[in-house]
Amino acid sequence: MINNYICVPIHTLTGELIALDLTQIEQQPARNNASADQEPETRLLNQLLTIEQYADYFRQHGLLCCLTINFQLARAVVESAFIQRILGHLPFVRLKLSEDFPNLHDGPNNPMLRALTDQLNILWLDDLGAGDANLNALQSKMFEAVKLDRQFYLDNVSKPFFNILIANIRQYTNRVIVEGVQCEIQLEKLAASKIWAVQGYYLPIMALGDMDAGLH
Repeated sequence: MINNYICVPIHTLTGELIALDLTQIEQQPARNNASADQEPETRLLNQLLTIEQYADYFRQHGLLCCLTINFQLARAVVESAFIQRILGHLPFVRLKLSEDFPNLHDGPNNPMLRALTDQLNILWLDDLGAGDANLNALQSKMFEAVKLDRQFYLDNVSKPFFNILIANIRQYTNRVIVEGVQCEIQLEKLAASKIWAVQGYYLPIMALGDMDAGLH
């Protein structure tokens, strides 16, 4: 199961590793393959049990683990007391929502988002700037960290208003993550904007099973 996961390191601007963004590799659905059509609760449970195998590693190194969830997986978190208990034992896990999450713009008025936060799940917002949601979700201050959409970053990093844009975002969270950094000059610009972290710049994507060796 571990071989089905990859992780993207997230670093501070000076290169200190602070988190791993975990993704399950989508397998080609096979005929008569029960695992290809798992219930959302089963899929999420398998992901959390995989993370649990590395819990000591995350704790010893002070790392966060970011896990992307869609609406179906979010509902599994809210409705399953067992999954809630597992998450309670994995306090380093962060649940990341994309901008295409249904009715994300409703912020705390979205029953699913409110249920997640009421259960003390710590949420991250992905793909800010992709155009699928307005700033209402960000302004709700429900998200510990926000990751800029990669193309949005690349399209705007050289523009004069970039620092102003980031300053506006940081009114609602001081943890802004950028993916797509290409050079030291961009790092310097991000430092001036007080960006919290970059993803995929210092180390590439790696298999979860290779994590220990790949991070040293």
